[in-house]
Amino acid sequence: MEPNVVRFRFGAVIAPAGSPRPSTPGKGEKPCDADAGSLVVEERAGTELGDIAEAWDDLARRALERNVFAERPFALAAMQHLAGAQGTCAVLVWRERDAERQLAGLLLLAARRRLGAPGLLRGWHVPLSGLGTPLIDADDGGAVAAALLDHLSRRSRAGAGLVLPMLAAEGSVATALAEAARTRGLPVHMLDRHERAVLNGGQDAERLLHAGLKAKKLKDLRRQLRRLGDHGRVRIEEARDPQGVRDATEVFLGLEASGWKGARGTALVQDHGTATFVRSMTRLLAREGRCHVETLSVDEMPVAAALVLQSGDQAWFWKIAYDERFARFSPGVQLTLALTHRQLAETTLTRTDSCAIADHPMIDHLWRERMAVTDLFIGLRPAGDARTWTALRLELMRRALRAAAKRAYHRLKL
Repeated sequence: MEPNVVRFRFGAVIAPAGSPRPSTPGKGEKPCDADAGSLVVEERAGTELGDIAEAWDDLARRALERNVFAERPFALAAMQHLAGAQGTCAVLVWRERDAERQLAGLLLLAARRRLGAPGLLRGWHVPLSGLGTPLIDADDGGAVAAALLDHLSRRSRAGAGLVLPMLAAEGSVATALAEAARTRGLPVHMLDRHERAVLNGGQDAERLLHAGLKAKKLKDLRRQLRRLGDHGRVRIEEARDPQGVRDATEVFLGLEASGWKGARGTALVQDHGTATFVRSMTRLLAREGRCHVETLSVDEMPVAAALVLQSGDQAWFWKIAYDERFARFSPGVQLTLALTHRQLAETTLTRTDSCAIADHPMIDHLWRERMAVTDLFIGLRPAGDARTWTALRLELMRRALRAAAKRAYHRLKL
């Protein structure tokens, strides 16, 4: 048996010769039924996942939590094109039953940081990703979560802890992983927990906006929209077909580059790999009907554009850009208002995630619901192990220093 493959059957681990003694099911965990088959854990380089496309897509549809950022069109394109993402490792959990093999879990691990806390594994997350939630089979979530942690705990040079960034703090995946860890006596901590705006389905858009915005603000926005109309006919168009999404994505990239990000050199289109990723990812999703672009135009001139990604009944308001020459008309807000109506009109959607930072000055006033997001730390050695606590303390110190550096940078800008 290959050294990077570990088998799980009936809740216990069948490991290669010389491995530490396998653990039995933790308290509260149910052993696997014989008919359910065995779970096999495999590791691969992230860029070598092209041949499991069908299994990956199937798992995404069965996932305990949908996450478009961990699905093949987004994640594989990112690993192929984004700088620094090529060192990603994939931990795959396969369910084997007779001659059949089904993917039951997929966790992407980032390449080790040169200046990161020693002995710490990190879930893969790039700045363009709104969530880091791994894909876990909804029908066997507890067993798959346990298989992942047992494998990482025994992994050669695995280290003392695992940090999974940007998980829904109260989501099913974070809960399953935390429960699996605690039953094994592994410490669990939530780091940098915060809330961000979401738009839950089943609401009336007008009532929602009137509840979130003061009457004066709504009046000002209507006045600004009328003034924008003085420059030509105002239109809001939606692109959903692959060619339409392709063209509208180029409009978005151009608008973003025309503003402050372009002046600073951080616009998506200014980096070849990033631009290639965005183009590839949006086209792949558009072919499956899971990406649409909203554009606000005056006559034939695009003024604002927004990219929305979708997986099942979940959507993500991923990016927005506007022409800063029209800033006095609040084109970004105007487009977000229209997008709010359109998302709520989609009766199959249960939630649209803003992907915004905490306390965002614009979206927080429009979308009043919140989702708690956290980085989940799981010790890979029992509670009290000095290596685990050292890794956690160093990680907390690194975060504190980074936050202090950001504050100093913003003070210098003022």
